[in-house]
Formats: sequence, C-alpha cells, structure tokens
Amino acid sequence: MKKVKSGAAKRREAAAAREVITKYPKLTQFLKPAVQADGESVAITETNNDVTANAENDSVSCFGLSAEGDSNMAICECIPTATTLPLLFLSDDPSDWPENVSDAQRCDIVERGVKQIEIDFPHNQERRRFSVTYYKRQMKNGETIVRSWLVYSMKSNKVFCFCCKLFGISDSPFRQGMNTWEGLSKKLNDHETGSTHLRCFEQWMTLRKGIMNQTTIDEHQYKLLQKERKFWRAVLERLLDITLFLSARNLGFRGSQEVIGSKNNGNFLGLFELMAKYDSVLDELLRRIQKKETNEHYLSNDTQNELIELLAKEIEAENLSKVKKAKYFSIILDCTPDVSHKEQMSIILRSVVCIPGTGINISENFFGYLKVDDTTGKGLLDAFLDQTKKWELNILDCRGQSYDNGANMKGKAKGVQARLLQMNPKALYVPCANHSLNLVIVDGAKSSNSAITFFGVLSRLYTLFSSSPARWHILKSCIPISVKPQSDTRWESRINCVKPLRYHLKEILEALEKLEVYALEKRDGATATEVCSLMEYMMTWPFILSIVIWYDVLYQINKSSKLLQSSTTSLDVLDSEIKATYTFLQQYRETGFSDAHMKASEIAEVLDIAKIFPEVRSRQKKMIHSYECADEAHTIQLEQKFKVDFFLPLLDMSMGSVKERFEQVSSITELYDFLYRSENLIQICKENSLSLYCKNLQAKLGDIDSDDLEMELKRFVIVVQEKESTHMKSAHDFLNYIYKEELQETYPNLAIVLRIILTSPVTVASAERSFSKLKLIKTFHRSTMVDDRLSSLAMLSIENDVARKLNYEEIINKFASMKVRHKSFL
Repeated sequence: MKKVKSGAAKRREAAAAREVITKYPKLTQFLKPAVQADGESVAITETNNDVTANAENDSVSCFGLSAEGDSNMAICECIPTATTLPLLFLSDDPSDWPENVSDAQRCDIVERGVKQIEIDFPHNQERRRFSVTYYKRQMKNGETIVRSWLVYSMKSNKVFCFCCKLFGISDSPFRQGMNTWEGLSKKLNDHETGSTHLRCFEQWMTLRKGIMNQTTIDEHQYKLLQKERKFWRAVLERLLDITLFLSARNLGFRGSQEVIGSKNNGNFLGLFELMAKYDSVLDELLRRIQKKETNEHYLSNDTQNELIELLAKEIEAENLSKVKKAKYFSIILDCTPDVSHKEQMSIILRSVVCIPGTGINISENFFGYLKVDDTTGKGLLDAFLDQTKKWELNILDCRGQSYDNGANMKGKAKGVQARLLQMNPKALYVPCANHSLNLVIVDGAKSSNSAITFFGVLSRLYTLFSSSPARWHILKSCIPISVKPQSDTRWESRINCVKPLRYHLKEILEALEKLEVYALEKRDGATATEVCSLMEYMMTWPFILSIVIWYDVLYQINKSSKLLQSSTTSLDVLDSEIKATYTFLQQYRETGFSDAHMKASEIAEVLDIAKIFPEVRSRQKKMIHSYECADEAHTIQLEQKFKVDFFLPLLDMSMGSVKERFEQVSSITELYDFLYRSENLIQICKENSLSLYCKNLQAKLGDIDSDDLEMELKRFVIVVQEKESTHMKSAHDFLNYIYKEELQETYPNLAIVLRIILTSPVTVASAERSFSKLKLIKTFHRSTMVDDRLSSLAMLSIENDVARKLNYEEIINKFASMKVRHKSFL
C-alpha cells in the first residue's frame, strides 16, 4: 500500500525547496533595463569614486580555492552589477593581508605572483638581519632550489610563507610572520617539509595553473573580468594624456558647468568629448554614461586632482632619484608674489648625473613652489630645510647655492646663503650672474646726466607711440620692428630699447613726422609739441653718438647674459665670460670712442645731420667782492667734454661694477681655475705647482685626498696633451671623457672634483623661467587655486619632457592602490 505523506511533511519539503531556491541569484540580477538616450546633457557628479569595503563583502568576478584546502574550484559571481561592492585590492606586502582572504583577493594576488625583494635589509637589536641567501634552499648534493614561497615584508621586517598566508588556517610562525633571524635556516627547512605547508603549496600551484591555462569552471566569467579591467585601464591612459596635454599648455581644466554636452564644461570634459568621437574606448565610456549604465566614470574634479597630483609626484620622484644618484647637488631659490598676493618660493635643484659608458648629464630640475609667510633669511631657509627632510636629502651634500641679489637671500650676516654656510661650509655661494650683469647696466645708465637723459628719451618715445592704436599703426607703417619699453628687472629690455634706434632711426623720425601731421589734424597741440621736442633732441649729433656707444656696450653684455642663462652653464664658462666682458670694456674705453664716431658718422650722413656738438652756455659765477677775478675761458673742446662727461663715466662705472659684483665669484673660480681648461692644467703641471692647488682643494672641500688627486692629474694631463686636438678642452669634456670611457676607478678624486665644479650653479634663470609658468597658470580667473594643485600643474608644465617618459602602467597601478576603487584596474 502506497504511503501518503502528511500535510505537515509536504509543508516541510516545500519550505526546504524554497530555501534552496533563494540561495541562487535571480535572473533579473544579471539583466538591466534598456535606457533610451534622451540626447540631453549628463551631469558629471561622481560622488562615490572611492569607497571602503570589507573583504567578506567582495562580490567581484573571480575564482579560487576555499581557505580550508578544498581542491574544488570555488565559483564566484562573475558579472558585476550596480549593487555589488568593489574588490578590496591588496598590496604585494603580505603584512597588509587580512586573516581571512576572500576568494577574489586570493585569485588577484596569485595572478600577480610573488615579489621577492632584494634590498639592504635592516638589522635588528641583535645585529642580525634577513639575507637573499634564504630565498634558496641548499641541497646535500650542492644544488640549490629556489624557495618561491618565501616573501619578505618591508613594512613589518618579517618573512612570510606566501601559500600558507593565502590558503592556510593554522597559526604557524610563517603565516603570522617571522622576524627571529637566529637559526632561520633550520626553521625554514622544518616549515617547508611540513604537511600543512605542502598542502597549501599544492593548492597554490593548482590555482596558478588554472589561471594561466584558463581552465577553471568560471573561465568565461574570468575573461569578462579581464576584458573589463583592460577597458578601464585604457580609459585611464587616455585621461592621463588629456591631463598632460592641458598642463603642458597651462590651460584650465574646469568650466562653469561640469556637464557633458555643455559648451561651458571646461577643457578636460571638452577634450574627452572630442576624443570620444574618434576613439572607441572613450566612445564606449560616453555611451555608458549617457545610458546610465555606470555611475563611475573617473571624470570628476576629484579624479582630475588625483591624476594631476599623481603625475607630479611621479615626476618629483624621478627627478629626486636623479639627484640622489648624483650625490652632490646645488640649490637655486627665488621668490615672487602670485596673483593672489601669496609669496611663492621656486625650488630648483642642480645635479650632474654620470652614467658609465654614456657620459654626463647636467640638469636643473624644478621641484615645485613653496608658499612662505616669513620672507626673512631664516624663514626662507627653514621652509626649504623642512622640504628637504620630506625628500630625505642630506643638506651636507649640497655643494653650491645661487640666488638673486635680494638682501634676504645674499645677506652676509642673516641672509639665506650665510645661514646655509654656517650649516654646511662646502655649499659655496655664487650670486646670480644674470642679475649681476643687469645691475652693471643699471649702474652704467646712472653714470652721468647724459646717460639718464638718454634712456628718458627712449621712455618718452615708447609712451608717445603706445598711447593709442592709431599712433602705433603709424609707427608700424614706417618701421618693421617696434620700439620697446624699459624695465629694471628684464635683462634684455635696455638693448631692445636701443636696437630700433640703432638700425632704424631714419624710419622712426619719419614716423614722428607723420605723427606730428596726425596730431595737428586732430587739433592735439600737446602731442604735436611733444613730437617736435623729441625730433629736435633725436636729430642731434650727441644723441646719435650715444645710440652707437650704448648699443656696442649693451650688445656685449647681453651676449654674455644670454649664454649664462643656459641650465648647463658651469663655473668655467662664467669665469671666461666675465673676463671677456671686463676685457671688452677695457679695450672699448681706449678705442671705442673713435669706432663709435665712425659708425655714427654713417648714420648722420644718411640723415643729413651735422656732426656738431651744441654749445652749452656755462653758468657765470657772480662776483661779490672786487678782489675776485673772472672765470678762465672754457678751453676744453666740446667733443672732449662729451667724452669726459658721458663716455668715460659709462665705461668706468661699468668696469667698476663688474669687478665689485663678481669679486665673490673670483674667489671661487680661483680655487678651480687649474681644472677649467686644458691649457691651465698643462701650464700648472709645467710650473710644478700642482701640489699647492690640490691641497687648497682638499682644505676647502674635504671630499678628496690631495696626494691622490695630484698623482691622478699627473697621469691625466698626459691624456689631455695627447687629445689636445680633439674636444678635451674644458672641465665638462674632462668629466664626460672619464665616464664615457669608464675610467672613474682610475681617476676617482678627479671625478669628484669635476662633479662638484659642474654642480655649482651660476644663475637663477631656471627659477625666473618658472615664474613665467606661475603667471600663466595662476591667472586672475584662477586665483583661488590651492597651493598643492598650483605646484603640481607647474611641475607638469616645466618638467613636461620627464612627464612624457613616465610609465603609465605603474601610474595606473598606483592610482588603483591609492584608494578602494569601484572599478577593477589591477
């Protein structure tokens, strides 16, 4: 007889069936309703780019083995939905891994593989430490087997078993981390022969093989996950390119409306939309955003700031590693207020990187702006020293410093250079050569009343033509180049003022005549009077002669100034240029007046101007008493008077200024003079005075041995004489030859001295150029920019050559590991 189940039994079976069914995901979980694109703008309001999630809540596509050691593959969800939480990606350091690693995390770590670190491992209190020899197991027959499971943690200074940490459940020492180095070899042998380790190792190999061969149960889902990862990494690569493009051109990122489709959404979103028209990856992302298939797009302002900061840090790390590799460095500091009236200090570090077999590379790298509130010498130096501590730079390796001529920088008692010399006497101070040369010109412009009047006329000329577009049009219709304004801080401003008059004086006079006619037509009596006054003064022989003299002097000084502005210029070039400038001024004082007279005569003949010096009536002294005699007749010729009153004071003032302002540089160049050029070194060796120079170097630097340096130079001078016909002429050539031929072991002391010579800066032109970028980035419309963003954007703009060589793969990995991301990048 068939037994009939009772109603209670049937109800229990139905409840059990319903419970089983509820364990499986619904089909609707994997489907999404179609969203019609309405064609309207989509606002970029990414509010959950970064979240925190526990490992137990991970539901991202993955596969793996159970922690209990089950050999069956565990199937994970493979299609991420809007409701699933992101995978909490773990670093390669096992000390960061939680006790219960999820299947998704385990698969991700196994796919990346073991990272065995080889560094200078730290000692413990017993003066013991881990060694790379423990990575290999020594067999009795002499063979070695690699312990692929052994991992060292830099964070905790412990060693872990890779497979036991991921698959084990026991509290073995190598699962929790071992840092007892005494008897470590025996502990490793005991661990790797244990049954628990062997079981975990087998599970590790099985999972790794399944990932490599893609033979797991969820192979299709894994492929989907990998495809999604590649997509988001490709998206981030393009966003990094957009970031570099905008920063290199100092363009703004944001607009007034952060909305896709709006014409006011800024350059970043605008470029994204433009590239999406021609790029399939960004087109797919735009489609997902418009159809609301994703809430994460990494186009928000926060993500832009993260990309800018990440790129800047990578550039900083790259340049910092270059400075540390060079060991010796020099500092260049300069300050200026920005548009928001904050004092910004630009930091430039100069170093010489020597690559055996290749040669040397001298570079001055920008390291950002530093907002300073205390602009005294102490405040500026403290701000810089705080930054060097963050960079882990040893200030005792500083061998040079260069600033402008401000009192807070170059002050002999409380300036930055004086305070740094107290900390490090080897950091020799070199005043900025370009600022000093500019001050030489300023001093010459104030040497006499005629010089002051001359530049006053040039200022009047520029003001007259630049006061209205109509006047400027008259000027441009007569002359191919325009007149320039003057500036006490711009190094080329004065020669730019004089050059149009030197070569186009006739055309300028024609423009003044047209301007006079134009002013009379407009019934502008003041302008007509001003034009007549200028023409009357400019059509005189002394003015034409002054133009030629000033242009000859300014041309030579400007030529040296432009040469010294290069970031690769060293002390030997500075020494040569200053000596050449001083020699020119001496020679021009003797013969320059007659040469200028001949050149000015040619101009006067073209303009039909008489070569006559206007006679200035001298003031007669009133005789009060009867016994006073009348003044003697003025017997000095007018031309000689012009020479005495204008020409000689100009040259004497300029020569005195050069000698005074470069006196400190002379004391430094005398120390290295015998190594600047090949002829100096050969001459010193012939005079048998090499020992004295080497001892002076050792006393000043302390980085070398004078006796060894002397012996090296006696050998090296033979090489110099043999290669004298080639390019072995300067200190740069000497050091480049040593490292290109890999002779640094033969000439170690000489290489050190040459590196220090070439490390010393001669100008702050790099800092001045960084201020040009500052004005382009932080404008009136972007005055509220925070300091970190300003410094990062300037880094990307100035060091753009370094930025273009960065490895995007590493940057994306760091971006993914900075925070927990909704999307998988690793």
